Amino acid sequence: MKSNPLKLNSGLWLDLYELAMTQVYFKYKRDCKVSFELFIRSDKRPFYVAYGIREALEYLADLKFTSQDLDYLKSLKLFDEEFLNYLKKFRFKGEVWAVEEPEIVFAGEPILRVTANIIEAQIVESALLNTLNLYTTLATKSCRVVLSAQGRKIYDFSLRRTQGQSASLAAASTSFVVGAEGSSNVLAGLIYGIPVVGTMAHSYVMAFSSEFDSFYLFSKTFPEKSILLIDTYDINSALESVVRLSSYLKKERRKILGVRIDSGNLVETSKYVRSYLDRAGLIDIIIVASGNLDEYKIKELIEKKAPIDAFGVGTNMGASSDLPFSDVIYKLVEVRNLNGEFLPVMKLSSEKTTYPLRKQVFRKFGQNKLIKQDYIGLPQENLGKPLLRKVMAQGEILQPRQDLNTQRAKFKKKIESLPSFLKEIYSPQITPERAHYPVGISNKLEKMTRSTQELIKKRSRQKKIIFVDIDTQYDFVDRKGALYVKEAERLKSVWARITKFAYNKGILIISSQDTHRKKDPEFKNFPPHCIRESWGHKKIPQTLLPDYQILSFEKKSFEELFRIKEGFPQIILEKNVLNIFSNPNTEELLKVILPEQVYVYGLVTEFCVKEAALGFKKFVDEVFVIEDAVKEIDPKAKEQVFREFKNKGIKFIKTDELWEEFKDF
Repeated sequence: MKSNPLKLNSGLWLDLYELAMTQVYFKYKRDCKVSFELFIRSDKRPFYVAYGIREALEYLADLKFTSQDLDYLKSLKLFDEEFLNYLKKFRFKGEVWAVEEPEIVFAGEPILRVTANIIEAQIVESALLNTLNLYTTLATKSCRVVLSAQGRKIYDFSLRRTQGQSASLAAASTSFVVGAEGSSNVLAGLIYGIPVVGTMAHSYVMAFSSEFDSFYLFSKTFPEKSILLIDTYDINSALESVVRLSSYLKKERRKILGVRIDSGNLVETSKYVRSYLDRAGLIDIIIVASGNLDEYKIKELIEKKAPIDAFGVGTNMGASSDLPFSDVIYKLVEVRNLNGEFLPVMKLSSEKTTYPLRKQVFRKFGQNKLIKQDYIGLPQENLGKPLLRKVMAQGEILQPRQDLNTQRAKFKKKIESLPSFLKEIYSPQITPERAHYPVGISNKLEKMTRSTQELIKKRSRQKKIIFVDIDTQYDFVDRKGALYVKEAERLKSVWARITKFAYNKGILIISSQDTHRKKDPEFKNFPPHCIRESWGHKKIPQTLLPDYQILSFEKKSFEELFRIKEGFPQIILEKNVLNIFSNPNTEELLKVILPEQVYVYGLVTEFCVKEAALGFKKFVDEVFVIEDAVKEIDPKAKEQVFREFKNKGIKFIKTDELWEEFKDF
């Protein structure tokens, strides 16, 4: 099978807002990994035929931004040079899971899942939706038309009415896969190996001086393949010509294959034509009907026993006239956190609620080999035959392309497994035993959904909080330290609990780390201490998380600080004087975080803790000092500092109150 010459892989095949969002991601969340799932939201069809996955995968594999693409984006004056340079080397390197197409699916079931870097996953959204919408819509409509024919042949005549060349090829290929016998689209025949079919137009008949001559010359040119259009002028005269021509062809051991009717009352006309031909002994001539047909009209024709052998279906099938789109959507379901774990996310909008986390679709069959029940559950569950399989890894397609005949044979078995009531052309009758058919949600997914809903609602009400840990270093805490604070070691367990508590609650810890050179000016007032890379300079393990980022005195950009904030649960700010705000990144970091509450603890109350609390109060309305997690050198000085805190509006809290305050955080 030859490849599709119309394959689109331009990076510009997307909506502008995809690029707008990804430029923000590039600045602030470029290392974030996510999962999106694509599914059909609406249940306007009793079932859908998922198709177009291979086209989607080939788009992903070939996706790139050409120099022409980038020149155009630059001309818009919307995008930074750094971002455009990133796009120059852009390739999709993600992982994709999908059903095996063509597959029978139901509303709400994931058809395709993308797990990738957030920029990659976002950029491909529009193209994936466009592709799956087109192919799935047409495959589903064509399947309904084929089912309505009840074994009679269906041919795709939709080329002239589909929305462009790509859509015409999609209509031809999808209709063949789901059971149509062929297509009038010659290009589809070349590309896909689909049988091509055709009769004649009214204009052809009118081009000759007599209807008989048009029939005669056509049958002479196409012996054994002639299907004659008989309603250009008058059915009776046309039938007379057919009988006369058949008599002549019989002498040459040739015959007319069939006749086509394209207008009028097809029930009455087809019955009249069949009777006429049969009386003339032409019982082998088939009747083909066309003219604004769809599954509803075909069903009616068959119910009224119209003796039609095959149907040429055009506009209504190729444009899916009654439902010209499938309501496919592409939703974020999980985001990887700082620990490398994927956290559930979901949309809570009215009538647009989604389920969190990556999911699997499980299918159970009854003893009659019919689909009994589908379940949407978590991948690790075992609820039936899993439908989603890995089809792409690191941007590479894992399976070879299947030809349409192979897909057609597979789909024939799949459609035979669909219960008869779901094949009804009009909305199936939902009886009590069918009320929950065919899709259920696993108990584990239901439980996860409820907990995620509560978590999201809780987060939406929570204030943005940071914990600030001041100078918990060996030189201050350990008895051997250069500036040991008496009894400071007793707070190790308190600090350890605060650190663990913040980590478990997802609260960012900002730590200061006193950092000096060997001949630091501060040593005129204090003994040498916290010299870089010395033992005393190190933070004690009770206040140090496994993953952290140290910010020295080199100033970082807003974008860099945001990525650091997103990437690390603890940020350590070096300082070489008492005040944490001496680090040029401290104030900028507050602009990045925009905290609503700050909780300060550590050493020493009348020096660095004091400077920190007063400094944060200039930027944040609510500043708390955890009073049983700080230690002073001079108790009298502590009392004076605490009075100053109160005068400045700084509040006090104890650890027991802290645990209670944040128990539901």
